[in-house]
Amino acid sequence: MLFSACGGATEGRGDPGGGGAVPFEDVDASAATDNPIATGATVASKIDFLLVVDDSASMGDKAKLLAGSLGTLLRRVVPSRDVHLGVISTSLGSMGGDVCLSDGQAARAHLATTRGDGTTVAPNGVLSFSGDIEAFVRDAQALVTGLGERGCAFEAQLESAYRFLSAPDPWVEVRVDPSHQVDLGSSSEVDVTLLEQRAAFLRPDSLVVVLMLTDEDDSSVDPAAVGGQGWAFAAHQFPGSTVFRPDGRSTTAPRATSTCATSPASADCTSCGFAATCNTADPACRKIKDDPECRKNGGYYGPTEDHLNVRFHRMKERYGIDPQYPLSRYVDALTRVRVPDRASEHVVTKDGSGFKNIGPYVGTPKCTNPLFAAKLPSQPGDPLCNLPVGPRSKDLVVFALVGGVPESLVSTSVEWNAILGRNPDAFDFTGIDPHMVQSTSPRSGLPAPGAIGDNGLDPIHGREWETAGDDLQYACTFALPTARTCTPVDAVCECASGKAPPLCSGPNVQTRAKAYPSIRELRLVKELGDRGIVGSICPQDANAGYTSTMNHLADALAPRLE
Repeated sequence: MLFSACGGATEGRGDPGGGGAVPFEDVDASAATDNPIATGATVASKIDFLLVVDDSASMGDKAKLLAGSLGTLLRRVVPSRDVHLGVISTSLGSMGGDVCLSDGQAARAHLATTRGDGTTVAPNGVLSFSGDIEAFVRDAQALVTGLGERGCAFEAQLESAYRFLSAPDPWVEVRVDPSHQVDLGSSSEVDVTLLEQRAAFLRPDSLVVVLMLTDEDDSSVDPAAVGGQGWAFAAHQFPGSTVFRPDGRSTTAPRATSTCATSPASADCTSCGFAATCNTADPACRKIKDDPECRKNGGYYGPTEDHLNVRFHRMKERYGIDPQYPLSRYVDALTRVRVPDRASEHVVTKDGSGFKNIGPYVGTPKCTNPLFAAKLPSQPGDPLCNLPVGPRSKDLVVFALVGGVPESLVSTSVEWNAILGRNPDAFDFTGIDPHMVQSTSPRSGLPAPGAIGDNGLDPIHGREWETAGDDLQYACTFALPTARTCTPVDAVCECASGKAPPLCSGPNVQTRAKAYPSIRELRLVKELGDRGIVGSICPQDANAGYTSTMNHLADALAPRLE
């Protein structure tokens, strides 16, 4: 039964009043609490470009636009410099569940090496500039478009970048034990391929530029969240659930308590999943069991209420818990000298029966951050944790996002209040632009749904649409350079489903592309201050692509280059 390691109203605590678990707040989680900001060099003559490209369905057209715009950036900053470039996808693969099991959906943040036809571009995934800028641009474009759009639908945008740049001991495989708890492997199980590629790509004294392309929100799940059962949120089959979706095979997740819909920060906002195993003598347990939401379908969502395609949005409001890694993980990775290894991400104790009690994410900064290390491991037996610190400061790490946000909110100045709301950490979305609200239902203040072929008059996204609960409303749309005719074998065409999104000139003809609000990625950009760059994935002119964002990025890099 899911959540059997947890109970009560707070994720990560032992069974209230009766499991024999060691309270996590009584455990010394601090092996190393001092984690300074990386200081050192603020200008560089070398550049390491890491492109993180969403390769899920619907991204093919956008990857082509990025590829066509890369030359603007590279021709401005590459000539006469020592430059590396690598491309990774957002497909980490299975996080312990039963999705994204194929090789094409489980790239594990390894550098891409081939074109779309399978021919090799860079044997080890690292493009090195050798003097021919046009050849360099062509090879970079080939790696980007070669990813395709058949990747994992649970896009791990932020975790993919973290894994490649900063994970000291990247896992080989995410497994689940008989107790439904995650197992990331022993300390000797490390992804050597990734270590080799990282060591070949990342120099200690370079300017590191992370350029991310995505049309939706980050779905990076922490598989060890919720007592080691966070992985279940990225699975078709939710352990303990007997509520089947219409396919008759997959099951739904637990509901949130009633408070969550309006007050997700309240202590009373939690998961109905805790009701099955919590101690009824505890008032918090009784409150969960008596909650009206927790009495529906045994505390689980109904067959059509919890589609996997929209699982990762507003999770605290909808599920009472958020199994994703905290944003601080990614801010620290691009800023601070130390990061956790796998063993120090969560405090783990055992009760009298030997059952693992896995606490909430603490991210104890135990190891040198590879991004700020002087020397990197590249083969089995090399030290992974206590690496010498290198000369790079945080100012030589820049994160650029081309993501789901209206161009009007980022083209001249970045309107953060309209993009994210007043205080998203406190779930205060006052002032947010309605296009940035994540919702399966039509949003107030925007044009109502219409018929297929009527794409509406809103200049940002056309209009709202009836999603049937298995898709989100759009942050923005844009005209495709060439119309797309849907065919029976074209699984990514948006106009063949019988629905009426504002993307079609008629049945089976797609003329526009879409993007959803990229909330977590945008929050990371904001946290990074002047090291964060943002552009819209919905260009006003698709023929110009992302040229303006590439020029903006080149301008931001110039003061950091010798």
